[in-house]
Amino acid sequence: LSENIDISFGIDNIYQVNEIEEVFEGAKKKAQVLVEIEVGEERSGIIEENDFRILLEAVKGCKNVEFKGVFSHDGHTYKAENIEECRELYVASVKRTLYFAEIAEEMGLKPKVVSIGSTPPFILKFEIPKGVTEIRPGTYIFMDSSQANVIGTYDQCAASVLTTIISKPTKERVITDVGAKGITAQTRSKGLTKTKGLGLIKEFDDVHIFGVFDEHAIIYNEDFSNQVNVGDKVQIIPNHICPVCNLYEKAFLISEDEIVEELLVECRGKLQ
Repeated sequence: LSENIDISFGIDNIYQVNEIEEVFEGAKKKAQVLVEIEVGEERSGIIEENDFRILLEAVKGCKNVEFKGVFSHDGHTYKAENIEECRELYVASVKRTLYFAEIAEEMGLKPKVVSIGSTPPFILKFEIPKGVTEIRPGTYIFMDSSQANVIGTYDQCAASVLTTIISKPTKERVITDVGAKGITAQTRSKGLTKTKGLGLIKEFDDVHIFGVFDEHAIIYNEDFSNQVNVGDKVQIIPNHICPVCNLYEKAFLISEDEIVEELLVECRGKLQ
């Protein structure tokens, strides 16, 4: 792939450097690597400054690996209770990322890329500081019900899952034909992105998925039940659109209720 497209690897330990060095032996191009910096999300990434320096020295000693830059993901901003807390978390994350970029430059490895991530700061139009070369607000592309909660409107949610009402067994219980296999069972439990239930029914006031089985969504709402019939189709705005995209072979681009294009989800199933 590296001979045909611009590809780089995220790393945070020497094992990965050694592995990449071995794989790229004899390659026409060097492997491009970016070091991930842990900024508070408590996921992967470099935490200690000394470990960062050791890692960069290992990269310096490679003949097949080239340092490209640093990156971070401030996913913990999702849990901020208000806009000011979100801003504080974001600013601290960016400062920490830029600090490690400065260390790399001091060591003679000036970063070509300083990349930061997460959607809430960019929905809220926070400033992007000088020195940052790339932003990665992934969920921003489609939006979902959790991100919509940050700005207080669902109008910018571009993606939904079309589902059919298949049963109304009680006055308030409504069943549709998509479950965990089609919308996941993911929730956001705290902060600005906190969600109700497992998905929002589009174009209905405060109607949410109560629970899911593999192929069934369960809704408890008598007013909603009175407005729909078995066979009707409704749209679900998922809590988290990113994994939902990976559950489908194709998506349909809609404009004014007309299908204008069919889009293949080409990376689906490519983890194997």
